[in-house]
Amino acid sequence: MTVFLLLFISSALWAQRSDESYAFVTYAEGYNLSVFRNDELTTYDVLVDNVIGMPLLPGDIVQTDGDTFVEMQVMPSRTVVKIAENTTFEIERIGGSGGGSFSMSYGRLRARVERVARDDRFEIRGFTAVAGVRGTDFGYDMVVERSSPSTSTETGVAQLQTRVYVFDGEVDVTETVTETVTETVAPEPQVVRLQANEMVQVTPAEPEAAGLPPGPVVFRQDAIDPGIQLYWLEQNFREEPVDPGQVEKEFPGMTVRVQQLIEERRRFEELQRLRREGLLGPTDDEQDQVSTVPETVEEVREPEQITLDAPADARIQRLITPSTGEGEARQLRRAGHWMVGLGVVTELAGLAGAWYVDGARSAADLKHGGPSTGAIIGGGVLIGSGLVSYLLSLAAR
Repeated sequence: MTVFLLLFISSALWAQRSDESYAFVTYAEGYNLSVFRNDELTTYDVLVDNVIGMPLLPGDIVQTDGDTFVEMQVMPSRTVVKIAENTTFEIERIGGSGGGSFSMSYGRLRARVERVARDDRFEIRGFTAVAGVRGTDFGYDMVVERSSPSTSTETGVAQLQTRVYVFDGEVDVTETVTETVTETVAPEPQVVRLQANEMVQVTPAEPEAAGLPPGPVVFRQDAIDPGIQLYWLEQNFREEPVDPGQVEKEFPGMTVRVQQLIEERRRFEELQRLRREGLLGPTDDEQDQVSTVPETVEEVREPEQITLDAPADARIQRLITPSTGEGEARQLRRAGHWMVGLGVVTELAGLAGAWYVDGARSAADLKHGGPSTGAIIGGGVLIGSGLVSYLLSLAAR
């Protein structure tokens, strides 16, 4: 009896720990990081807002802006995920030993996965392929190849291409299979096992082409593209993972914040359930936090590479629509960076000219109207203008 009681308590504690698993941001650079949670979209400026240590929960949709890179650690483990620029994905599940499931909508991810339990897996899934591991270093791209226009459309619009590649360990890549009402027996999904320095490119098959394997996609296995190697060499991991037992010490209040977010999520889901069942009207509860979906979020998008006969739940995904062009704040900040950089170079050039050419050893020795003096003054003006532009970018947020 005691043994069964201990097993029951252990199972309950494990279930609670798994239910309360989370990820948190360990590094961020660039511009904007957006999180869509409980039907609310919040955008953070990674240079101004304190995003380091920010918890992320299952159900969150995460998006990075252009030139923005973020790293997050999956608790309770040392598994880290590098989120590249212009990437949108959903955290579907976080396992109790560091596993989890992430649904890609667009962009690039790289994961260093700590060895997880046998009954847990770390998966990244897209429209055409699922990459599953229990411990490795790998990447997943789902991007539009502008240089490879589709031959199946008259307009020649490039299709969404999926690539999975391995830096260390091995990864099983499985074709995403969607059941249809017209098929009684679903075909066996294609499976490829990748070793280190290998990649597979997943592209939609052309039904009229001869010699292609059965299935809606084609797997092309090869060595990692040098361009991918170079990209992740330049955008390598910047931070080492935090010891899971030291997270509360490194980020005081993390446990309380996670519990608050989990409780907010539970209240939101309960309100949603009451609303679906018609038990809660729009004015019945002043504390109803269910808001209208913002204009920047699309309820429905049908990617071109998904077949039209696929079921709705396989084709319809909620995406954060990428912003078109740069916002005013980002333009001002970029201009400020350029002006400060150019000002520093000009200032140094003027000081070098004054020292080596004019022989000036103090401010009194500077020749008024000389080129060195002009460069020093011009550099100072550029630096000042850049700082003003940066401050204006903060006000324009």
